[in-house]
Order: sequence, then C-alpha cells, then structure tokens
Amino acid sequence: MYKTHGINCQRFAQRSAYNLMLVVMMVSLSIQQNWLSIGVQLLDVVKNKSKSKFLWKDSKLHTYNYVMVHQHKIHAQVLAVLHGKSSDHDKAMSLMKIFLRIPGLNTAKAGFCCQLIGGLVGCMDSHNIKMYDLNPKDFIVDKKLTSAKGLANNVSKVEGYVKLCHEYGTENLWNSWCSHISTTSKKWHDGNHVSEVHYSYLTGEKL
Repeated sequence: MYKTHGINCQRFAQRSAYNLMLVVMMVSLSIQQNWLSIGVQLLDVVKNKSKSKFLWKDSKLHTYNYVMVHQHKIHAQVLAVLHGKSSDHDKAMSLMKIFLRIPGLNTAKAGFCCQLIGGLVGCMDSHNIKMYDLNPKDFIVDKKLTSAKGLANNVSKVEGYVKLCHEYGTENLWNSWCSHISTTSKKWHDGNHVSEVHYSYLTGEKL
C-alpha cells in the first residue's frame, strides 16, 4: 500500500508548490474528521477557497491562509531538506520544524505532512494512539511557549516523536493505519482502498 500510494503522494507533493499546498490542506482537513469525507472537503476548498464551509474560522482557515501565502517558500524549503545529505533523522527534524510553523498543525499532523511529502515520520492520530497505547501529552507541543526552557521542551518532544515514528517505521504506520481504518466502515473495501484515496483525493486519479 505505502509503496504504491505513499510514494506517489510524495512525488505529487514535491512536483509543485500548489501540489504541496493541497497535501497540507488535506492533512489539515483530516483533523477530527472521518477520512471518508476528506475528498469532498478538499474539492470544496479548491472550489470555494477561503469561503469553504470546511475551513473552520478558529483553526483551519488560518492554516489555509498561511499556506496560500507561503506555499512557494515551504516548497523550496522542503525540497532543500529532501535533496540534502543529512541523515533521515535530521531531515525529519527539519521538516517537522517547517510544518510546525503552519498554524493549526501539531506534531501528529506535521508528521503526516512529512510522511505524505517526504516519506519520513508518520501520523500518530487518535487511532494510532489507541492501537499503540500512547499518551499524546508526550509529544504534543505548546506553540505559545517562548522561554528557552519551553522551546527546549518542545524540541525534546519533537525529537521523541520522530524517534518513535521511525522505530515503528513510516511504511508500517501507513499500512497498519489503512488496514485498521478499513474495518471502521463498510464503505471501505479493504486497506488498499483506504490507502488509495490518499492519492485520489489529491489528484482525482486511481493507481
């Protein structure tokens, strides 16, 4: 699943700033939402832009506005990281820093961006938290902190999150999540169907 759909999502995202923006918005829209609904939501955002009913004013609208303004900068920064010679861990940390600057994204969804765009980290969402018996307080960062101690604590949490995801494996996290989600609704044919829509939501195409 990951080798087919995950890899193609990465190729799509890296191709242009607009594509990367779509990926980030798909990630944002997935917050506290059923994955079945995200394709319709993303199409609505593409059509209605900031007027979309799915862009919550207190969070997802901020994400949209930020990404629309900074998409070219984000795209350039991401490609610079991915094409660099650093270790996967260092690349992951750099990407997490980029995506955590985006309003509305915390570690789990920044990790989802890393997975979809760079093939690193992963998304420890509510489903994975339950499956792996994790405490989200261990990796959620407080973006309002400005003190040296607070910032250092945030970095430590991100370090721990990246290490945790890479221990489970980015590919394994993708595949196990898709298999699990396929059991939550009869509308899913199987895990491969869940995996495929990551790509089809973005492109309108099937693999």
